[in-house]
Amino acid sequence: MELLDELYSGVPSVGAAEIQAGFAASYSVTALALLFVPGLVAMFVEPALFVLSDRHPRKWFVCGGLLAMGLAAWGAAWAPNVHALSAALTLAYLGSGCGVALAQATLVDARPREAARILTRWTLLGEIGDLLAPALMAWLAHVQSSWRTAYAWMGALFMVWASLLLAGRFPDPERGEAAPEEDEPGVFAALREAFAHRRLVGWLGAAALCELLDEIVVVFGALFLRDRLALDPAARSFVLGSGIVGAIVGVLATDRLLGRIPPLRLLLAAGGSCCIAYVGWLLTSSMWSSALAFFFVGATAAPMYPIASAQAYAALPGRSGTVNAAAHVFTPVVLALPWLLGCVGDRFGILVALALLGVQPLGIVVVACIALRDETRTAVGVPASPGKPGECGSGAGEASHRGRTR
Repeated sequence: MELLDELYSGVPSVGAAEIQAGFAASYSVTALALLFVPGLVAMFVEPALFVLSDRHPRKWFVCGGLLAMGLAAWGAAWAPNVHALSAALTLAYLGSGCGVALAQATLVDARPREAARILTRWTLLGEIGDLLAPALMAWLAHVQSSWRTAYAWMGALFMVWASLLLAGRFPDPERGEAAPEEDEPGVFAALREAFAHRRLVGWLGAAALCELLDEIVVVFGALFLRDRLALDPAARSFVLGSGIVGAIVGVLATDRLLGRIPPLRLLLAAGGSCCIAYVGWLLTSSMWSSALAFFFVGATAAPMYPIASAQAYAALPGRSGTVNAAAHVFTPVVLALPWLLGCVGDRFGILVALALLGVQPLGIVVVACIALRDETRTAVGVPASPGKPGECGSGAGEASHRGRTR
């Protein structure tokens, strides 16, 4: 499902230039329509849907979300103007939240001890979808078709997928320590409870950091490669593509290493290695050295999101919908970050803006060190520091590790 979602979301990203030209829209209007408005609406609507999904059958949320994505794709395919396209993409954002994010949460609920490995494989499929999206758009351009055709196909595909899931049986979650349904708090009370859970918020913050070396580094990296290394579009695509290939290799390696190395130690090793690789990439001076360094950036960044997300789910067992809802506390920062980095780049240069993205591996190293410190204290009988991310991380990580090697 993650592969299809990345393929779906890649249509407006890869086709942004054609969309902008087709509607004769300005750059700012295009950015608002494709990114800001859908993200802003989702930030306010999704948390309530996610909390409700913890107390009602998950199937209806997932299948309803996929149906909404299908309808939104058809709406986008025949959108008469940029405003209609933005409305369709807003529905698609909400559908993706329910249909895809809650599908991931359902898998984690069903097999909580395997969370890190499940999320690693989930991430792998997403990386493959990232590669397929530009390939699809390139083929459509070759046959003289457009992004509208891609959306029409996506609509049909998601309608069929939703229908197949409706006929299937969803796995039963392990509720863990979640309260019985009749005792569960309301939506806002559940969110307040989640935000007061400092360990959960800490791991959600770590997972949010993983946004930096994802699409954001690709956008600013393209500018860096053009302005600092004077690479042409083909060379820039080669360098940035090497990062995606590196991420796929890194995710495959993570899937194997999680059976041998405790998740927190693997997270620490990935963060430290990524710091070195990222600094090396910023210092490169040719296409080949840049591509090699960016490959290692992708490979070492790959384990961060699945492991951090698994720790977040483990902090509130059996309530994955609430975990996803609480993650929206970081959405305003994620939405504003590209603009803020652009301001930094205008004032101090693109290299400084890119250097700030190094906060991701540094932050992951800090979180992993705290988690391992608390794990060590717990092992010798000293209580872990209350409210630290590592308190939940140590237990959850070891449970996940034991579950895989049993």
